[in-house]
Amino acid sequence: MLDNDSEFDDPLAGEVLANQDAEFTALTNKVKNGPALIIGIVSGKTSSGKSTLAANIACLLNRDFNFATALLDLDLQFGDQSLMFDAPPTPSIIDVVANADSLTPEFIIQCMHQGPNIKILTSPSSPELADLITPIQVKEIIRSIRPYFDAIIIDTGSYINDTTVEVLDASDAIILLTTPSLLSLKNNKLILKLFRDLEISPTKIHGVLNRVEPGLKMPLENVAAILKFPLSIEIPHSPAQVIESAADGKPLVLTKPTLDFSRAIAAVVQSIAGDPNATPKPQKKGLLGFGNRS
Repeated sequence: MLDNDSEFDDPLAGEVLANQDAEFTALTNKVKNGPALIIGIVSGKTSSGKSTLAANIACLLNRDFNFATALLDLDLQFGDQSLMFDAPPTPSIIDVVANADSLTPEFIIQCMHQGPNIKILTSPSSPELADLITPIQVKEIIRSIRPYFDAIIIDTGSYINDTTVEVLDASDAIILLTTPSLLSLKNNKLILKLFRDLEISPTKIHGVLNRVEPGLKMPLENVAAILKFPLSIEIPHSPAQVIESAADGKPLVLTKPTLDFSRAIAAVVQSIAGDPNATPKPQKKGLLGFGNRS
């Protein structure tokens, strides 16, 4: 039995709660096609171009599909997304987990940087801070913001740990990025074995070859044969343009959309999300002013 001091006997308190529920419902109703599509990007080798791929995919999903897109940098020791978008070191995911009692969608999004019509949660500013972030916290961050976005792109570290496994479990699609180098092929074969051990469906995995080593001319079919896994798309070597885009803080798909590199990124996205012209999607607006801006 409720006592006389219960907030449920206070008409004003009840009205406040009702208004809060209505506001939250209105925000979640902004999602037209269910929860966000989550794409995890994994590679068994450093300097594979994983962060560049993640940044460009996030921007392209917004540009071509009009998706409200979030980019999470979960390469917790050596993440590069702040560099990719010329973002300051703070706030970052450290600020999110440091206020665990305030782990609401609104607070998480407030800790994200505004990119070119996307939101970016950057990695810690110093490698030792990575140990302060737990897999459970990462899982909760993804779960909390998923209703507010159409797509969430997750850039992982180049090693497999419990945080990476949480990302794999949450992802609707996984991009396995490899290069033609022997080290990359060896490590990615081990990752594919892990995928099998975790019973991740092969239909969820999208193999992509990135030509970051221009001297290695191994054909796409030969790389796929070594991995014993199909590779659907090859990203051409474009070192000067990639370096320039990182220095400018502007992904190539936005500044040079007709470049072969950018066309290859578009092919990667379409292999996962389909044809952007087939099912046009209205842009969401609302939470903290997030939305597409001309």
